[in-house]
Amino acid sequence: MSAVFAISVPIGAWHPFLPECLESLCAQGPLAEVAALDASGDARVAATLDQFNDRLAYRRTGPDAGQSDAIIEGWANLSAPFLGWLNADDALYPGALDKVSKRLTDEPAVDVLYGDSTIVDDGAAYCGFHWAVKPPSERLLRDCIISQPSCFFRRAAVDAIGGLNRDLHYTMDWDLWVRLWRDGARFDFIDAVLSRVLWSGDAKTGGFNAARRSELERIIGGNQQMIEKVKARIGFALHYALEYRAPKSVSRVIRRRNANHGRIINGIDRAGGVQGSAQLPLVFYGERGVNSLALTVSNGAAGKVSIGDASTTYSGGQNVITLDQPIKKGGVATVEFTPASPTFFLAAEWL
Repeated sequence: MSAVFAISVPIGAWHPFLPECLESLCAQGPLAEVAALDASGDARVAATLDQFNDRLAYRRTGPDAGQSDAIIEGWANLSAPFLGWLNADDALYPGALDKVSKRLTDEPAVDVLYGDSTIVDDGAAYCGFHWAVKPPSERLLRDCIISQPSCFFRRAAVDAIGGLNRDLHYTMDWDLWVRLWRDGARFDFIDAVLSRVLWSGDAKTGGFNAARRSELERIIGGNQQMIEKVKARIGFALHYALEYRAPKSVSRVIRRRNANHGRIINGIDRAGGVQGSAQLPLVFYGERGVNSLALTVSNGAAGKVSIGDASTTYSGGQNVITLDQPIKKGGVATVEFTPASPTFFLAAEWL
């Protein structure tokens, strides 16, 4: 089978999630050809890439001109018709590219296809879904409604607009989506979780420095209506304040007050509120299997939680759930909530 997806992995520094990123690409089978671009100079990165060397279609070690430059180099040395990239702290869910490939087969006119992502913190605890993701609409021009690791796009469409902008270091993804949209590319959304994304204050996108604000303004300024520009500026400032600066207790309260305005994903709203019943898929890429999970919910919450054949009751605070069968590398377990009282999901972590 020929590869359908050319995936670049730009690596600027060592990250403990890098082995899981590469494991997740191996789990996609022959659908993905992978390029690893290592500018870190870190022996840990080199040793990890050595472990996956047979799975890499292209590997470069040495300096580059930045993340965008590395991504472009990777694509140029791969041949598959659809493109994407993962950062060293991202991971795909098993079967993600198979889902995307099947949709593209059914909808051959689609140029850009994306889905949902789960979010983890620095400790690899799952915190819910990427609540900013929404189906395609004009809203894309003022708000990045696409989770980049869950997005794949036709090489020919990207080439037609001049490719990824190698001069951008923070907003190259949103800039690409906007240019594709304005060029008439056809976007589609797949209602499935395709990737796991790290939200960390140490990440580039977790900052709000002058360089990132300048790149954001470059895109926002392209909107014709002033009201759209204002909404975009307020939206990005609030996202930064809520997700990276405000104490978690404060950000949760604010998100709960605005939960009705967001999209509900698998029964979980943007504040972590469980609406009726809910499902949260967790992927495991560790070396050793696990058979227990720490589930943290809001105080006062109560209900039943199930993972496969194992089920138990939960109450406010942290609960430890023991599975009947261990989850092995590349396994996905779906946590199912059946709340008996109002529940706000806070975190789930493999033990």
